[in-house]
Amino acid sequence: MSSNGTTSIGLNCPIPSRFEQSKDWSQLPDSYSQTPGGTLFSTTPGGTRIIYDRKFLLECRNSPITRTPPCCLPHIPGVTAPALHPLGKLKEMDENKDIPADDAQFVIDI
Repeated sequence: MSSNGTTSIGLNCPIPSRFEQSKDWSQLPDSYSQTPGGTLFSTTPGGTRIIYDRKFLLECRNSPITRTPPCCLPHIPGVTAPALHPLGKLKEMDENKDIPADDAQFVIDI
């Protein structure tokens, strides 16, 4: 405590952390962070930092869960769902239509 009645927090207080060797993909939290070196970690509500093992994360890549789409994606044709083109619209499109050209715009007097 300082002399003016306020408390001071020591700057040398280590952040509590634990090394996580999970065996199941579902044990990963919804949000995680990454250090500049590439280490993945997450924090618990209590402030404990959880560091994930590289081997575990590489094994998660081959999990069947990684091959299924998330359940709450919006329906965006061409992005999250195949683009659907009705056959009627495709038949209406005629590539041989005569398009009126505005040739006067490109006339050059020499």
